[in-house]
Amino acid sequence: MTGTERAGDRRVVTAVDRLCTDLAQGLPADARAPFEAVRETLHAPLRLAVVGRVKAGKSTLVNALVGRRVAPTRAGECTRVVTWYTYGSPDRAELHMVDGSTRPLLLEDGAVPADLDVPASDVRRIVVHLQAGSLRDLTLIDTPGLATLTAENEAATRRALLGDGTSTAAAGDADALLFAIREAERQDDFDFLHDFHRASGTLAATAVNALCVLTQADLFGSGDLSGGDPFAVARGVADRIALEHPTDFSAVVPVSGLLAQTARTGAVTETMARHLTALADTDGVLLHLWRQTGPPDGVGESEMAALWDALGPYGVVAGREVAAGGAASLRAWLSSTSGVDAVDAAVREQLLPRAHLIKAIRALSVLSTLLHLLPEPEEARARLEAAHLDPDLHPLRELRALRLLAAHAPDSSLLPRLEAVVDAPEAVAREAGAAGGTDADAATMLRRASAYAVGEAARTVVPTEVEAARVLARSYQLLARHVAGSRR
Repeated sequence: MTGTERAGDRRVVTAVDRLCTDLAQGLPADARAPFEAVRETLHAPLRLAVVGRVKAGKSTLVNALVGRRVAPTRAGECTRVVTWYTYGSPDRAELHMVDGSTRPLLLEDGAVPADLDVPASDVRRIVVHLQAGSLRDLTLIDTPGLATLTAENEAATRRALLGDGTSTAAAGDADALLFAIREAERQDDFDFLHDFHRASGTLAATAVNALCVLTQADLFGSGDLSGGDPFAVARGVADRIALEHPTDFSAVVPVSGLLAQTARTGAVTETMARHLTALADTDGVLLHLWRQTGPPDGVGESEMAALWDALGPYGVVAGREVAAGGAASLRAWLSSTSGVDAVDAAVREQLLPRAHLIKAIRALSVLSTLLHLLPEPEEARARLEAAHLDPDLHPLRELRALRLLAAHAPDSSLLPRLEAVVDAPEAVAREAGAAGGTDADAATMLRRASAYAVGEAARTVVPTEVEAARVLARSYQLLARHVAGSRR
């Protein structure tokens, strides 16, 4: 997973960084610390939290995304603690305690142990540093979950993602969410999601920083016993959720964490493929009953159990034919079929290209909660409000307008124009230059585009289109100003 930094993104980060520095100027070191922490998040990888109800398959999905079996998937003390997976060398882990101290945590065969030698309630988070390419641009945060059996576990999740109301953790630690839903969405899922959007700030009160994964897609419907495709059923549910909740998620992807974990963590071997191929002529129903009837001929009980644990019923039944092509073919089929490739694509296309904007939005939200620490909080609030009008921060309004327009008016003719200025403003300026020939002509073309957007704002009666048109008009004006001044 990689993101691309653009010049406009750098200007946004620089503007927010400068605001942090200016607000904290003159404060003693301890009072500056929260502002310095905000600055650090601007320059750190995007923090993506995996959240959802208990038993939604979050840790299994984390293992697949990291590419290693590092997250414990059985019940234990670690399932009660928020865990960060971040890039670092050498591989190691530490406990960040509630009292502010740090203790080393010994990994067991490269994985986080299920149990700790200290009470989970004393641990703020576990931080795991891994030499994993998938973590170069992204820090994954695994959470205990929502609707857990103990209030303490859910409280840990809410503190990590929504903050605890203190000046140093008022908005939580995550920049974006990967929200795991098992089988069907529930109202309390969306209650939490809306709380997260509010904690992220008004500019992010849309789907700009949340993706949804519909987990355990291999178990949807009647599974493979009916001869149907459980993934097709899951895709239908995912499409419905996306249609009904366009402002909550920028994408909804069905995924099987089990198949994804097996595909991505080196578990697929030639031996596995050979054992799976040996089941090619066995009736699918008998495969489901193998624990009662015994394993099929040619496959021992331990081998059959290993296949079942790694692939589940759908993977065993549906993967037999693919396995004839060997481990490479089986691994590629599992990666594609499981949906993890689509999850990667959603993160790569929806979040990472806009990571700097998403982090800046969160940073502004956190700054608003720190103003009471300043000697003149009202003056600081006025400076923060003025900063929102800074042309360098205009891309934040572009992003919010884009998500609202995509949710409420997806057929609008403004949508591709707004997408272009959000994702490739330099290309928009180049195209104007190509059409006009000179920088002066390019600036004129962009001002004409701005006038067109102003006209669209006057003609439409759809509120999101009005806002998008106004934002777009300003975008073209700023681009024209940049082009006109670039040769001076």
